[in-house]
Amino acid sequence: MNKRMIIITALLAYLLCFHCAIQAQADAPWKALSTAMSNNGHYLAVQYGTKEGDSTIYDSEVWIYDLENLLYPPQYLAGAIIFNTAIAFSPDSQYIAVGTYDHLKVFNTEDNSLTLYLPRTATAKHTNFHWFSFSQDSQYIMSFSDWWVTRDHEMSIWDIHTKRRTVTVAADRSQQWITRPWLSPDWRQFFDWSGRSMAAIYEFEVQQGLGQEKGNISRWRDTGAAFSPDSSLFALATSEDEVAVYRTDTWELSYRKTLPEGTCGGSDVYLTFGHVNSWLVYWCNWSGNLQIWDIETDELLFRTEANAMFLEFTLDNEMLVGSYNGSPEYTTISVWNIKKDFELTEYPGQSPSLHPNGELMASIGPDSRIWIWNIKQDQPLVILPIPQNRESRRFAG
Repeated sequence: MNKRMIIITALLAYLLCFHCAIQAQADAPWKALSTAMSNNGHYLAVQYGTKEGDSTIYDSEVWIYDLENLLYPPQYLAGAIIFNTAIAFSPDSQYIAVGTYDHLKVFNTEDNSLTLYLPRTATAKHTNFHWFSFSQDSQYIMSFSDWWVTRDHEMSIWDIHTKRRTVTVAADRSQQWITRPWLSPDWRQFFDWSGRSMAAIYEFEVQQGLGQEKGNISRWRDTGAAFSPDSSLFALATSEDEVAVYRTDTWELSYRKTLPEGTCGGSDVYLTFGHVNSWLVYWCNWSGNLQIWDIETDELLFRTEANAMFLEFTLDNEMLVGSYNGSPEYTTISVWNIKKDFELTEYPGQSPSLHPNGELMASIGPDSRIWIWNIKQDQPLVILPIPQNRESRRFAG
């Protein structure tokens, strides 16, 4: 669907549903909690739930909107889940996974049929399916054992079609949270972070598991590690206010940036690459220090202070979007227009999801409904009504 048709359809849906949406908001306590956009821009998944005081109780559901025809009502996908459920589409947009502490469900987006169901007891070591990711070919899904129960990590690879576990690998034995990558985006390299002073990198294959050791790195922080989208580069925040970038074909150091002492005060660092491999984003949780470097030229492209832990470039690399999801004191989404010298526009809300056309953004608005924006024209397009046919929904799986 072209841009003009999306806008026309959205505005028509908005006019038809505005009155019922306002009434629904007044009558129902349901609020949008998180969003996820399919890579083809066809689907938007939204988790809705009720809130009690400062916490969200265990009354939450996931619904799917067809962004190419907003006149269709959203479709129910999964329910009876906790508020911080993980939702993600496969790279080819054929599947959507809903992962909770208790189970993982993978649905086919064409008809919302249940393709894979894994309970927490699917492995000997209980698994927390809040952490998962798809392989690039969308045929496999990765999960981790629950550190709180096992005091250990075990990584599992599941075949979505056969519903069988193909590989199990013992992973980090010291960290309770999944804060660093275990597999490169192409799933060809595996990190063993269990060493106290050094991490080893191994070849990896989804049917065979670990292969030969390829290299090792040392001096890392608890957080602050990222691969470039094509897996050719790996960036790491060290324990000495440095950022080191390695070439993953040889695991030789290719770039190092030493920051002024005290830049991050020993706090968490978050890194991400742009869709241009040479662009690296650095953000410090303590100071809010946000920097973007071109690591090929060692040029500082941009620097500011921002409350923007979650940072993502649009696919055309023209916009940088940042938010601090889940924190009630931070309810603003920052969007920097790179072509206009990082001109900043702020949008009310949180949990942004980006359309692949680089223009549309879905987010949770200040009224706890889903707002869709055109971020290149800085204007709202539609506010989606909260689902009202909960009593007639079809329970999947």
